[in-house]
Amino acid sequence: MHVHLKSRDNRMHMTTGEVIRRIRKSLGMTQAELGTILGYTQPVISQLEHDGAAIHDVRVLRRIAKALRVPLAILVVESDEEADVNRRNFLRASALGVGTATAAGTAGHAAAATSATGSVHVGATEVAEITASTNQIHELDLLVGGDRLCRLAANEVRYVEQLLDSGSYTEAAGQALTSAAAEMMTAAGWVHFDAGHLDRARRYYAEAAQTAAAANDGIAASHALLNASMQSFQGGFGPSKPSKEARPMDGVNLAEAAQNAARRDGGPRLRAVGAIYEAGAHSATGDSSAMVNAISRAHRAYESGRGHDPDWVYLPPAALAGMTGWSYMRIGDHRAATAYLREAVDGTAAWPRENVGWRIKLAENDIQGGEIAAGCQLLIDHFEQISSMTSTRLQSTIDSIVQDVRPHRAVPEVREFLELVAST
Repeated sequence: MHVHLKSRDNRMHMTTGEVIRRIRKSLGMTQAELGTILGYTQPVISQLEHDGAAIHDVRVLRRIAKALRVPLAILVVESDEEADVNRRNFLRASALGVGTATAAGTAGHAAAATSATGSVHVGATEVAEITASTNQIHELDLLVGGDRLCRLAANEVRYVEQLLDSGSYTEAAGQALTSAAAEMMTAAGWVHFDAGHLDRARRYYAEAAQTAAAANDGIAASHALLNASMQSFQGGFGPSKPSKEARPMDGVNLAEAAQNAARRDGGPRLRAVGAIYEAGAHSATGDSSAMVNAISRAHRAYESGRGHDPDWVYLPPAALAGMTGWSYMRIGDHRAATAYLREAVDGTAAWPRENVGWRIKLAENDIQGGEIAAGCQLLIDHFEQISSMTSTRLQSTIDSIVQDVRPHRAVPEVREFLELVAST
């Protein structure tokens, strides 16, 4: 049985274009007026509101969100078959070159300058735009989960690959572009991992690591290897019980490789991420001694002031606590896990996806530790928040919990939780 937190039935699907149209009309703004703000013609706005090709470009969405004064996350909606066809059409159009996109009136990628021979000139501005788009994808993932972002991320990777293959740039710009491309590939891998597309995620990570190596960028290589490590030992917010696809020893090896790649330039938080991922992989193998050793190194590194961390390193104290708690949970030390997981929940109120993930982990820890009623009550108390997320990993964890607690249906809290799940 597979339980979906959000119904995927035949209810009317609101597309990104429809969201833009509704917000524009609620502001009393005409298509021409919105076009004036964005620098587009009225027909281009009409195309966007009818889910034209450029709607799958995060740069365009970012400009629209700013013009309408709404969070970008509001414009990122779930995919459907028609949207996937539109994405393919957009990628096909992109392959024809920037001139085609400019003629269609789109922005973002189309803004890149072209040389007399038609190749795209890449400089610091274009690289900065790619980096901004990568950061935006990571931020959106924290807000809404990866399922909604796969189309956007795949398109961005296609774009940077086109620039690498066909653009014109200096040696310095080319190295910066290659590093930025590696980070975009890693971002694409992450959202595909979050959405449950594991083979695609693995391919993106491998491509990212190779691209980073070509740029001699140890930091970018470390990022890709760390994410590949998490996928191998099934970290993140997936079920704690390893599936048949889990490869925890690969996770250990990849985490160690990531630490080696970042040894020269990595800062304290990057070193801490490498060590805590290694700890997670060891916990999945059942090696508690190696796990505790890696946790100790992670916390020591976190307190260090040596080195400089790149912007993408996301390791606030709550995240370090949460990953520490999850490692303890996996080896059966539920008391130690509880304290760390509660710290993670308390520290992530500003990030809905993260907060939901750690709440589910805390509930899962209670249930695995024998506190079945308490774990189910925690899920009941926050079920509306949990059901608002579109993350396949979170959904699969709820599926796993359902299977674990079903034999205890006589417990009132279990029965209420199962009824809530069945009603969605």
